[in-house]
Amino acid sequence: MWSLAGHALVLLLLVVNLPFLSNTASQPVRLAIDAVVVPDIEAVQERERDADRRRREAAERRQAEEARRVEEQRQAELARQREVEEQRRVEEAKRREAERIAVEKRQAEAQRQRVAEQKRQAEAARRAEEQRKAEVAREQAARKRREAQARRQKERETQLAAALAAEQEREDAVRGGLLDQWIEVIRQRVQRNWNRPASARAGLECEVRVMQIPGGEVVDVQVGRCNGDAAVVRSIENAVYKASPLPPPPNAALFERNITLIFKPID
Repeated sequence: MWSLAGHALVLLLLVVNLPFLSNTASQPVRLAIDAVVVPDIEAVQERERDADRRRREAAERRQAEEARRVEEQRQAELARQREVEEQRRVEEAKRREAERIAVEKRQAEAQRQRVAEQKRQAEAARRAEEQRKAEVAREQAARKRREAQARRQKERETQLAAALAAEQEREDAVRGGLLDQWIEVIRQRVQRNWNRPASARAGLECEVRVMQIPGGEVVDVQVGRCNGDAAVVRSIENAVYKASPLPPPPNAALFERNITLIFKPID
């Protein structure tokens, strides 16, 4: 290639210098031409080499620049891909974290609902048990009231029957004269314990109300209508207290806490 270029350059110089050569045909110019051509060819060749070197260097620079640009693009693409991958990992991590939080929330909500349901069931069971106990207590109280009412009714009936029997017995005893006999026994006992005062006159007659307790103990004496003076009244009261305890009736049905007798001593 370099040889062809040199020959082309020589031919070009010959064409350019042809008029000049024709005008100076008488002059020996070959040596001059040879002397000029050889240096020009070398210069051309040198220039060609420089141009070729510059072209190579430019091509190398272009290649290097293209390689740099491609490398930069590759690095940028890698960086973009890394950024995209990092973004993807971040988004994936966020998604997984959100899923984890959502799962934990669902589990916590489910646990809360289970605990609430257990509490509700426990509360319902407690209320049911309280209601059952209250119902049992009401039934027991009602049964006790019925039993107590039945007992009271039975007691009333028993007491009424006993009272009726005692009343009947008392009436029988009264009709038989036993009450009068008992009061007469008490009167005689009081008279035996009476100390007749000097002011007592013949024909003394006083109404005496006596209060006694079961067993015959006298707890109170009041003298009502009486034809004696105060000394006589006091003597009769003393006689009744001295007669305590009073003799029991011949029939228990005749006992009375308050009895009235006529104190009429025999002159």
